[in-house]
Amino acid sequence: MSDKKSNVFSGDLGWEPPDRVMAMARAAGRGGEPKSLAMADIGAGGRFGQTWLALVDHELIVVDPTATHAGRTLSLAKDTEVSVVEGRGASRFRLVRDGQLIEEFRYSRRQAKRFGELQRHCEQAIKGDGEGDSLPADGTSRRDSSQKICDECGRLIPDWTEACPRCLQKRKILWRLIGYAKPYKVTATIGFASAMVLTLLMLVPPVLTRRLIDDVLTPGRTDLTWWMWTLLGILGGVILLRVVCIRLRLRMLAQLGESVSHDLRTQAYAHLQRLSLTFFSKKPTGQLISRISHDTDRLWDFIAFGVVNVVTAMATVLGVCVVMFWTAPVLGALTLVPIPVGIVITYFHTRRMRRFFRRIWRKWSKMTAQLSDTIPGVRVVKAFTQEGREVEKFTRRSRDVLDEANMLHDEWTGYWPKITLLLQMGNLIIWAYAGPRILSAEFTLGTFVMFTALVWMFYGPIEELGMMNRMFQRAATSAQRVFEIIDTSPTIYTKAGAVRRPRMEGRVTFENVTFTYDSIKRVLQDVSFDVAPGEMIGLAGPSGGGKTTLVNLICRFYDVVQGRILIDGVDVRDLDLHELRSQIGIVLQEPFLFSGTIAENIAYGRHEATMEEIIAAAQAANAHDFIVGSSDGYDTVVGERGQTLSGGERQRISIARAILHDPRVLILDEATSSVDTETEKKIQEAIARLISGRTTFAIAHRLSTLRTANRLIILDKGKVVQIGTHEELLADEKGTYARLQRIQSEIQSMFAV
Repeated sequence: MSDKKSNVFSGDLGWEPPDRVMAMARAAGRGGEPKSLAMADIGAGGRFGQTWLALVDHELIVVDPTATHAGRTLSLAKDTEVSVVEGRGASRFRLVRDGQLIEEFRYSRRQAKRFGELQRHCEQAIKGDGEGDSLPADGTSRRDSSQKICDECGRLIPDWTEACPRCLQKRKILWRLIGYAKPYKVTATIGFASAMVLTLLMLVPPVLTRRLIDDVLTPGRTDLTWWMWTLLGILGGVILLRVVCIRLRLRMLAQLGESVSHDLRTQAYAHLQRLSLTFFSKKPTGQLISRISHDTDRLWDFIAFGVVNVVTAMATVLGVCVVMFWTAPVLGALTLVPIPVGIVITYFHTRRMRRFFRRIWRKWSKMTAQLSDTIPGVRVVKAFTQEGREVEKFTRRSRDVLDEANMLHDEWTGYWPKITLLLQMGNLIIWAYAGPRILSAEFTLGTFVMFTALVWMFYGPIEELGMMNRMFQRAATSAQRVFEIIDTSPTIYTKAGAVRRPRMEGRVTFENVTFTYDSIKRVLQDVSFDVAPGEMIGLAGPSGGGKTTLVNLICRFYDVVQGRILIDGVDVRDLDLHELRSQIGIVLQEPFLFSGTIAENIAYGRHEATMEEIIAAAQAANAHDFIVGSSDGYDTVVGERGQTLSGGERQRISIARAILHDPRVLILDEATSSVDTETEKKIQEAIARLISGRTTFAIAHRLSTLRTANRLIILDKGKVVQIGTHEELLADEKGTYARLQRIQSEIQSMFAV
């Protein structure tokens, strides 16, 4: 194996292409040398295998090392699209031409960097120039947001973030954080100026002390009494002015820190609202809560005091150095002796602290994530008597945090005595040098006292800079976690020049729609149908057939992988996202109510609604009677998630919310599956009023509730297996719908017995 090949293809992933693979690639590429090489290590059926992809000129060579023939050749014509779809366990490298999938290769995360490089080189080959090294301004080379490559490490950037999590800490995070203080220039300027004045005032007492000792406090000189009281008065004035500056500095900088923390919190939360569901599915709720609340709060002390303290400490060190070298150059030089050693110790300490903070933050997020899981599910915990198990799990995760924190404190407390020892040794050196010279009258006592005070003023900021190192590392870690949210671009967004539809008719068309959540299992496959405005469509089929995914695509919670969805003849990806969702109403199987009053929950989609409109919607949803019978009527607080109400009551409030929203397209997801017969009747009456004049998609496992639908679409394993009316589908005795109907009839007969 040549050194050239080894240098190009070996190293960080721990493999080199076999000689046979290189030879087969050269043979298929007519002797050309591969520019990029990657190995698809997942074969058919999810088993591990080896399929090598080599880019030679404008062709992609597919090499199977076990085959006897040369590799296959795939042309990279101008109309070829090369994309990478990242999954949780495995990812896919795709070649698409004219909207049709030419070939697809699966690989594990271990090969992600190589496939990222291969994609980039393939795009260069397709363009025919050197422009492929840089991605477009939006960070993607295709519509799919998962095709982003980090310029620093060459790996794919996950589809839930815009910034590379592996390289974010290498950027100037803290400088970016300081930029958030720009709107508060006046406050920052006053606080910073107060700190600088305070620093200058600190240099005055040692100089005045020297003057007092050497020139004024001379035994028997009564004529200098006036000078003594004058100098003491100046010292008193300096002390009072320092108190004023301290007060002003603390107040201004504390306000600055709180304001910047508030801006970060609100910006991160506002950006979080714009992110797609894909992001939330890959980030635990507790971790997001920790970042928005805990991490932004951790930044307060750094913003308020960290930067200013560092600047003032450096200014103090500089000012003291000037005075020391002006007064006694040799003593000034001796003062600096411990500093180089301290810098080396601090450098290695900083690297270790950074690792500790990253680890402790990850474990803190895991602990918070358990809280966000367990507290909302406390009913289930108690129902299955798992309190002890949950306490044990939480204790274990809290113990992990404790262990990491103790290791961090071990590192910190080990560093601090070393710095203190160094500085004390520097002080001893100064005494050893100056003591004999005072006795021999080379130095005056006043000069030595002044110098001693200056030494402590010099070493004090040095110690403070060492302490600030811990604050900096903590702030950098927290800022990284917050900026990771802010830097994440929504994968679902309104594109420039989007089509406006203030009032939709409600025609919905699926054209060869294919969708997958993880790029491995296709939840929907080649789904096509057309729904007229005002038509009610029932969606049924076995669990896991893709019913909920289908309605999620109508709402554009996700974008299709292949095909398109049209509303009134326009691709939903070309519509204004806000207008699209504002004209879609959803009634879920488990309705979500927010902590607040019943009236506020009904008016959630229309905050400007009048009380008369809220009551009318509640009456149409058969909810008015139980609402007025509640303790405070429409002002009754429902509690978190509406747990103080029954399932049927929550469902009717959800329907009232949809009625008040007045959507053109309505989605009912198992709206009556968890209620008793009497409540179901009331809900069905409310739904009958709700669907009037609206395009409706109703999902139901209880097939009897779909008899009023104009048509039924039966989904099984992601495919449309039947479309027709209730009677037409029952007539097909071998069909999926008739089979499900027979099974439900048998179950009902068993319950009746």
